[in-house]
Amino acid sequence: MPSPGLQRLVDALAQGSRPRPAEFAALSDLDRTDAAYIGSRWLEIPLPEREFLLDEAYELADDDIALDFTVLGRIALRDPEPSVRLRAIQALWETLDPAVGDLLTTLVESEQDPAVRTAAARSLLRYLEAAEYGRLQAQTARRMVEALVSAAASSIEDLRAAAVEALGPSGDPRVPELIEAAYESGQPALRLAAIRAMGYSARERWAEYIAEQLTADDPEMRFEAALAAGSLGSEELVPALGEALSDDDAEVLFAVIEALGDIGGEAAVELLEAYLEEAPPGLEDAVETALEAARGIQFRRFGDLP
Repeated sequence: MPSPGLQRLVDALAQGSRPRPAEFAALSDLDRTDAAYIGSRWLEIPLPEREFLLDEAYELADDDIALDFTVLGRIALRDPEPSVRLRAIQALWETLDPAVGDLLTTLVESEQDPAVRTAAARSLLRYLEAAEYGRLQAQTARRMVEALVSAAASSIEDLRAAAVEALGPSGDPRVPELIEAAYESGQPALRLAAIRAMGYSARERWAEYIAEQLTADDPEMRFEAALAAGSLGSEELVPALGEALSDDDAEVLFAVIEALGDIGGEAAVELLEAYLEEAPPGLEDAVETALEAARGIQFRRFGDLP
């Protein structure tokens, strides 16, 4: 039997009442009995309250790592309403639960709502990153890659972009061609997704593409290129990032500074040290933080730190 507190909470929700934040603990880390109970009564809860539950779960779990709404999210991923499924994907943004991964892959394969399918595709990125570090079963990763490769051929631009981005970390031999096709497509959303995928890829071959976009006319593209440079971590990108320290867009400039810190090494340290002396007001802390990170990477790279 479920706990009396959980029964009272579900009864109240079914009548349209919304729980206080303190009451959400009853929905965290659900065991099988409690999960089965909530699943059996889920659709008794009115739609606005189901949406509210997922919104609050997302916010509360972000603030308190002791709260785990993975099981609640799995129940909501099967909800007949797209708005609830979309919120469930958001609430599950950090989990690597295999059961959630299977449900997300199914949504990529067969979901009818374009927004939900796109969100599910994008969310598989974290799973494929884990797969490259051996933290996901190969068979599970292969199914995800196949679903995303199919989605990358969709006529829905947002879905294609999400699929290309999520495929970035994958070592599948088809992925570089998909990234390059998106980059050359001329469609802004696909080009941005391609740059992000390049950053996630750990492939040096993309450094020249990222460097090229650090001088793009579009500040959003320059921003994404700077983020991708930091993600890729290639020292080949340090000179281009040094040139980008003159960017007149504040967000781009912050991203460039952080990228130099993420890449590290002697050249990045020298650039940041020189820039610190002339940094615009308000950027000093960001430069010092990046400089500390870059020095740490430099020392580790040369074996000066354990």
